[in-house]
Amino acid sequence: MGSQYGDDMSKQSYRRQYYLKKTGIALAVAATVASVQAQEAPADASMSTVVVTGFRASLNSAMNVKKNSDGIVDVIKAEDIAKFPDANLAESLQRVPGVSLARGDGGEGKQISVRGLSAGFTRVRINGIEAVSATGASDINGSTNRSRAFDFSVFASELFNSLEVRKTSQADIEEGSLGATVDLRAARPFDFKGETITLGAQQTYNTLAHRSAPRVTALYSNRWETGIGRVGFLISGAYSKRDATEEGYEAVELLSADADGGFCSPAGQVPQSPATQATKGVTPTACGFNLPRTSTTAAYNDVFGRRDNYGGTSANPVAGSGAFHPRIPRYRRSIAKYERAGVTGAFQWRPKAGTELNLDLLGGDFKNDRYDNYISAISFGRSLAAANGKPQTSILESSFNNNGSWEYGKFNGVDVRSEGLIDVNNTEFRQHVFSGTHQVSDTVKVDFMSGISRSTLDSPMRATVQLDSPNANDFSFDFRNNRNVPALNFGVDVANPANFTWGPVDADGTVHGQFVGRKLLTGNRLKTNAVNASWEVNDNLTLRTGLSARENTWNNFEVSSGAPNGLPNPAGFQMSSVTRIISDFGRGLEGSGYPSQWVAVDLDKFRNVWDIECHCDAVSGSQYQTLNQTNRRVREKINALYLSADFNYDIGPVALRGNAGVRAAETKTNAAALVNAGGALTEIGFDTKYRDYLPALNLTAQLPRDVFLRFSAGKTLSRPEYVDLAPSAAVNTQAQTVNIGNPNLAPIRAKTYDLQAEWYYDKNAMVSLGVFHKDIDTYIQSVGERVPYNTLGLPDALLTGGGCSITGGTPACPTLPGSIVTVRRGVNTPGGPLTGFEFNLQTPFSFLPGIWSNFGLLANYTHVRSTISYITRTATATLPQLSMEANLVGMSPDAGNLTLYYEDPKFSARVSAAHRSKYLFNVLGDVNGHDYTFVDASTNLDFSMSYNITPQLRVSLEGSNLTDEPLRYGRDSQRNDTLLYAHSGRTFALGMSYKF
Repeated sequence: MGSQYGDDMSKQSYRRQYYLKKTGIALAVAATVASVQAQEAPADASMSTVVVTGFRASLNSAMNVKKNSDGIVDVIKAEDIAKFPDANLAESLQRVPGVSLARGDGGEGKQISVRGLSAGFTRVRINGIEAVSATGASDINGSTNRSRAFDFSVFASELFNSLEVRKTSQADIEEGSLGATVDLRAARPFDFKGETITLGAQQTYNTLAHRSAPRVTALYSNRWETGIGRVGFLISGAYSKRDATEEGYEAVELLSADADGGFCSPAGQVPQSPATQATKGVTPTACGFNLPRTSTTAAYNDVFGRRDNYGGTSANPVAGSGAFHPRIPRYRRSIAKYERAGVTGAFQWRPKAGTELNLDLLGGDFKNDRYDNYISAISFGRSLAAANGKPQTSILESSFNNNGSWEYGKFNGVDVRSEGLIDVNNTEFRQHVFSGTHQVSDTVKVDFMSGISRSTLDSPMRATVQLDSPNANDFSFDFRNNRNVPALNFGVDVANPANFTWGPVDADGTVHGQFVGRKLLTGNRLKTNAVNASWEVNDNLTLRTGLSARENTWNNFEVSSGAPNGLPNPAGFQMSSVTRIISDFGRGLEGSGYPSQWVAVDLDKFRNVWDIECHCDAVSGSQYQTLNQTNRRVREKINALYLSADFNYDIGPVALRGNAGVRAAETKTNAAALVNAGGALTEIGFDTKYRDYLPALNLTAQLPRDVFLRFSAGKTLSRPEYVDLAPSAAVNTQAQTVNIGNPNLAPIRAKTYDLQAEWYYDKNAMVSLGVFHKDIDTYIQSVGERVPYNTLGLPDALLTGGGCSITGGTPACPTLPGSIVTVRRGVNTPGGPLTGFEFNLQTPFSFLPGIWSNFGLLANYTHVRSTISYITRTATATLPQLSMEANLVGMSPDAGNLTLYYEDPKFSARVSAAHRSKYLFNVLGDVNGHDYTFVDASTNLDFSMSYNITPQLRVSLEGSNLTDEPLRYGRDSQRNDTLLYAHSGRTFALGMSYKF
């Protein structure tokens, strides 16, 4: 044997080889050993060896792991990751059958779903222990990631040399995943032959951002024979910057015509809306000071006579909810500056045969500074009491399409707003894992693992400044020539700073600008200790057992500042001194009619006049408060024990192997939050406990002609999200929403079944077809309802942030105790079945002649359906509860990947397409008149090519999102209103790498 393996050929190693041979694995092991021997043995002129390297080698290695696994497992190896044009790990994982990618701000891959189950159902382990990453994002893309879902944007793909997706359960694998367990493993020194040094550099360029940015990687690894055994050390690092620009349209929300008090009714309309109110200037002929009732009767009745989706009446124009309009129709330009740095370290020690100790270290820093600018019609989302909003807006013209969607409207008395936001997000990830194995005897082996993963998101500044231009006439939105992005005519010159105002609220409630600030600190700490033992009873049976203790802690802390009544201007103040111009808007957007430029706040200049980020009383009129309703903590203690058996038997010509076992887990949860009780902050907490017994079975039958038939069955669970468990109440007075936690939520449990056939029909080639089924016993849905705030039992003090009044003073708070608010809370609902099939093909074209034999194809397709009964409208005094059956949230019924590649000793190239069909983003479960939000289907096209100038030096060119695929969110299955539409351009990267 070669030097790396010579110490291991003891009696127990021989027994292990015998066992592997009987299961058909010996050939793969022998091939690996022979490869290493060939690499380490002296050259022999009489021998000629062909060594497969690069992309093909990584595919072959991954296929061998899949072939020799007992469950349903898919793997990506290091060469595969390093050479795909992927910004991060999520984009690498989307090549795996059944894995679909969810993209975040700037179009970069963020989270994954597996076999239709969204990111919250997938557990991610790094170097053997579970990890969660907290990151920041725009509100429309989920805002801060406070969930159990792993955000892959934190890490560069170069930091890891193996990604494994385990789609079936196993007794010795920690519970918590309903979709899959994803294992990421960083490189270790014993993965390499000896001293290895690799350097790489890239320069990326985005066509919409018009900026280039660097990306560099480095790795050093070595191992030595010493007097205390074999030792090894490895360190690797990756650093990158990225500038992303995203442009598009947002509706923010879709509201019915009667929401927030409805629109200004025509003169003489009965009943009159709004009712006469002298302090607001509302009379039978005016809806406010200098705001005559200009609504046309035909347009007004057409809007309010529209049926809602739940059978509202049109007999009386004001009896139903009316048509649905964008809450804040606006254009958005987002500029994000990303900086990603990561480092891994690994130490290995093999003091003797059968004993090994490992220390794995991982650190990652991900900085995401986002600058958003909006130009919008804000009054469509304002009530009369809060800010003289929609009830002072008259409807001049209206038009609807065949789906009932309000495609065109023209209005008077519209408040126009220019809004600027800077959001600073710093994610820090740290992990250390100490593990080891020891062969106690020929048949007994023990191993242990102890580690901690910690992720913290520090958002020291989220500053929003809003400049208003009140009461503009002839505003319009028009979707008629373009379904996705409307033409917005704001009725004023939005490029003229003189048309915008900043200052205190008028006596009648007219707003002239506001600011909102926030600090946030949130994060996770996951601690794992585990010990396992195995006993090889005989050549056919091995018994395994193990204990584990995990402690997961999630914290969230926020403070805010703001001035809802505006701030006074210094003497001689000019709006032009604190503003700038957004220009060249709309490049690459479909349609036309967009303003090419508009006035935007210059936050640096603005903060020189008003120090809004001091979070102190030094800014006259500003408020500083702890958001006690969002300061919360969840702590879980999970103790588990498992017993399992690995078996291997020959039944005639069939080799049958697998494992069977049961895992027992006890979960204790303490969920706590700060609440305002009589003006004092008090922590309240709830304790819950539950036990689960989770059997698992995996069978693999190796049939003649290299056909493998696999069957798996088991029980699994997925624990509730932390934000749903925390007993808190988050109140957004501007949006008039309240989110309430539920610490008594039960986990989502399911029974799972898998059957898959694989045929390794040629060298390095395989085709597989599998079916899977999950019986989901219970589900967790966020349900909303429209109720008066004062019926919730929450203190009125939660409404008065920013110094507004709830007792009739000026300015009035946006939400008053009697205001109708949308309340959302998580509840356990009935589950349902999930069924699907999966096809996978890997085939090199080695059967073709000449140069054509260097080509190859990877293809996979997954189809999945589920039946979950969702609550789409909660019951009211006059309306019954409604439900619908639909797919799981985040599940694309169809997903597929296709890669065509070419590789010879010097040149490598491939093009990849990843498709996922339309999927539910959320089920609203409210009485606003919509059933759900969905994300349109998408197909992303990438390419990569490289050339080896020398055996050590490689140059590469990569491109991603070649078609500039847009991201679109739609609202309501019947109307298909656009909630979001944005694009982020194409990205190209030119680079080189050198291996010493």
